[in-house]
Amino acid sequence: MRKRIKFTAKEWNDQILLIEYGRAMLEFKVVDLSEENQQLLKDYTAGEYNISGHGWWQKFEIDPTTLVLNFNQTGIPILLYKHTFPPIQYIKYHFRDWGIDRAIEVQENGFMVYCAPTGGGKTYFAIQNLPTMSKQVDTILYINLELSADDIYNRIIKQIGDIPKNLYVCPLNDVGAITKWAADKGKCMFIIDNIDNLISGNDNAYGVQLNFINDLDRFLKTYHHHALVLTQLVKDNNSNLFDKDGDISGNINTNILSGVKQLSYLSRSVMMTAFSSERDRYVYKVLKVGSAIYEQL
Repeated sequence: MRKRIKFTAKEWNDQILLIEYGRAMLEFKVVDLSEENQQLLKDYTAGEYNISGHGWWQKFEIDPTTLVLNFNQTGIPILLYKHTFPPIQYIKYHFRDWGIDRAIEVQENGFMVYCAPTGGGKTYFAIQNLPTMSKQVDTILYINLELSADDIYNRIIKQIGDIPKNLYVCPLNDVGAITKWAADKGKCMFIIDNIDNLISGNDNAYGVQLNFINDLDRFLKTYHHHALVLTQLVKDNNSNLFDKDGDISGNINTNILSGVKQLSYLSRSVMMTAFSSERDRYVYKVLKVGSAIYEQL
């Protein structure tokens, strides 16, 4: 029997890789690893990077050729002036406002929050953007915490016609499982629909959501992935959402988001929509711009 195990590593050189598995420290000769891993260990310096990885345990040992190494800087202080950061990348979202095609570009390594009243177009927005999102990333994972996979499939067919070839659907609610799944999927985009469903039945109902958001934010920023987080409003009632002209009131801010405060604190940008009876259409407002670029097409 063989089993897949997870490990971490902080020490290596051109000859030896030391990995931590449970309470044990295991030593591997670099020459026994795959050529790809040998090159990676030369490219990434111990002390500046950590490794989280996995491999296959068989016959009381780990086969060195099966090791998969993921390099990160979690927990390592960075000497900022010597560090080279990649240029900021953005994910572009499209929507139509006042009959005009518009777009908002949100910083890639992090998440954007999109909120609306119940039945107010959150899933519609996500699905409408699938064709362009599928071209901006290697893989999309639709985390369906509200609708079934069948519902998602039927809505996509009805709304945009074609299923993107790089789209997966699964109700994963653990960032550790998401991290593991995404390890070999390239640049990923995650759609969380709907984060309000991620609560527990105990006294700390939103503790699950808080832990998920904190872990998700760190994962996205570490690995340069992106997420669209869908959520509802504190109150599903439109009476105070609009001004006298039917536009979203200037008093509306990120405090209107349902759920934990970290949704807005950690997000790159926050955007909302609601149907205005006065305007007889959906109206939009960016509640938190962050580093986003807001444009008319």
